[in-house]
Amino acid sequence: MNPILKKSIETLSVVVNVSTGLSHPLDEARVKELFKALHKQGVPLPEEDVYALAKENNWDDRHAKNLAALAEKIGSGGRVQIKHPKGWGEPTVRRIIAELDEN
Repeated sequence: MNPILKKSIETLSVVVNVSTGLSHPLDEARVKELFKALHKQGVPLPEEDVYALAKENNWDDRHAKNLAALAEKIGSGGRVQIKHPKGWGEPTVRRIIAELDEN
């Protein structure tokens, strides 16, 4: 499993309410920004890996499936609209990659 993806889902699971998943607009924006930034960096976003990582990080099954489907869509080059952009994804991915490179 890709360590950047693993750390990204762990980080996401701290800032997103995993019990409500993508239902809050700001959480949905963070998820989309993160996946777009990962895709831009060439990190694969396989649905089954994202689902497994979400479950490891205590996501409700339904929300883990939604997260994984969104990752697959973005990872396949699908377009998404971010209604409430926060500029969170790219700096977060850069930080994660830098931290993993240090170790």
